Amino acid sequence: MLTTSQRHDTPPGNWAGSCPDVPMTAREAAATGPCRAALRAPPLALALATMLVGLGLSVPPAAHAGLGEPVESVQRDHAALRGKALAVTPAATFDRHEITTAEGTLVSEYASHAGTVFAVTWSGRSLPDLKVVLGQHYGAYAAATTGRRGNHHVFTIETADLVLHIRKLPRGFTGSAHVPALLPPGTAAADIR
Repeated sequence: MLTTSQRHDTPPGNWAGSCPDVPMTAREAAATGPCRAALRAPPLALALATMLVGLGLSVPPAAHAGLGEPVESVQRDHAALRGKALAVTPAATFDRHEITTAEGTLVSEYASHAGTVFAVTWSGRSLPDLKVVLGQHYGAYAAATTGRRGNHHVFTIETADLVLHIRKLPRGFTGSAHVPALLPPGTAAADIR
């Protein structure tokens, strides 16, 4: 839960990747033309969804892994991000799993030796799918972006459950997120790069 003592800077309108889930001005929405088309469901999909709801059935949500999930979720993230490469670099208290997405963004997931993804970082020309990368913590990010206006280059959340930083650079984005309670003993937030 967010309190008034927490700092929030507003993300720019197109921070959520190719089809943003974050608020936009009318001008920013007009500039994201392909997203509008992508948000329209094909008639067959819409008919199927309507039929399932009419029968009292529902479509299960897509499984998202990422931050706070078991290390096995890294493979699902690799597939969900359409990763071209996956490399693992061991360290003293964690292993860094690096996924290079089809768009060339580098996503690093930090898994403790106990087997939990405690941090993620990314850097590239576009944001990775934050629903995948942030996993169960995506809701906190989405809630923090709702109705916020302000700095268009830096977005920060600092709570007891999630520390997230996103920077918009002239040619891309960098970001990091971690769960303070999941940091392995002997690991500091500064070790996440």
